[in-house]
Amino acid sequence: MIVRGIGFLMCAAAFGQAKFAPHEIATGLRGGYQVVVADMNHDGKPDLIALASGLTELAWYENPSWQKHVIVTGIHQPINVTVVNLDKNGIPVLALAHEFSPNAARSIGTISILQAQGDPTQPFERKDIDNFPASHRLRMVNGLLINAPLTDPKAVAPDYRGKTPLFSYKPGEWKRELITDADDGVLHCIYPVDWDGNGRQDLLTASMQGIFLLRMNKDGTWTRTKLADGDPDAWPKSGASDVAVGHIGKERFLATIEPWHGNIVAVYNQHGDKWERKEIDTTLVDGHVLLTGDLDGNKRDVIIASYRGKGASVNLYRFDGKQWVKSLLDEGGMAGAGCAVADLNGDGRLDVACIGTSTANLKWYENLGTK
Repeated sequence: MIVRGIGFLMCAAAFGQAKFAPHEIATGLRGGYQVVVADMNHDGKPDLIALASGLTELAWYENPSWQKHVIVTGIHQPINVTVVNLDKNGIPVLALAHEFSPNAARSIGTISILQAQGDPTQPFERKDIDNFPASHRLRMVNGLLINAPLTDPKAVAPDYRGKTPLFSYKPGEWKRELITDADDGVLHCIYPVDWDGNGRQDLLTASMQGIFLLRMNKDGTWTRTKLADGDPDAWPKSGASDVAVGHIGKERFLATIEPWHGNIVAVYNQHGDKWERKEIDTTLVDGHVLLTGDLDGNKRDVIIASYRGKGASVNLYRFDGKQWVKSLLDEGGMAGAGCAVADLNGDGRLDVACIGTSTANLKWYENLGTK
């Protein structure tokens, strides 16, 4: 399908695009929410951590047999996990956000550090380092653990108004430091990126306020700059839910899902100091996944967007030089809440892994190439 504004024109793709073979790794992942790629046993193969908010355990699946290993049990409402660093044996040390609720008044927001005790196939040791209501997204930026709560601690539906904070922690000290509380409403996504090409990571955020760039200064402070408003509809249907950076050759673009858990996939192209917005799809139902990757090996990043509502599919969008062309990676079999891109089988091609909410499954989609 060729995307024209918000509509589609049926046509066969005239450019080489990769074909994919789906492989189901696990089922029964109630409330499947996030998948993270990490070499969990230091054998040189990328494994998959699968986080399901409806389960009381966190597990990883070993590549290539995809044998399940439990990391920790006795947790409730896990919402995000990230690799902090590696221990002396080369095994990932993890940070986990759990005890989550979108209603901040009911959310403990526990942050825990999980570390292997020698054998990574055995349960990890858990150390709780903080509690903050609605702690929701964890990422590493320039050696700091970033914690992005979903809302202000006193925010209530449907407007969720309040000063939504963003925190950092220095590993080892684990002292909560405020980066900014300038955001307002739901802050759904944080996206680490080397924006200036200077070897230092910056941070994109997507919230009801729009899309912002946070640059980390040499003195440890941050500068926050608005890039775009996102969805122009009135609050609380304003702003963006997710953001990712892609490239067509050397040209950078932004891709978003809008508004929060929204139906729109939009692409932003830079013209001077302005980012021009174009809706390329308006058919998502509870959109929740957005990432990019050079799946076709042609230096043109593909946008990957998935949704959890009716239809429960994973969409791909390719730019053919004139239009964004939509195809389906998975039609109806993956209520994607989280996806990741990596070369999972070592063949030099980028594969995709996704975890589903209502479908409660974990799949990887093997990139078979363009021939």
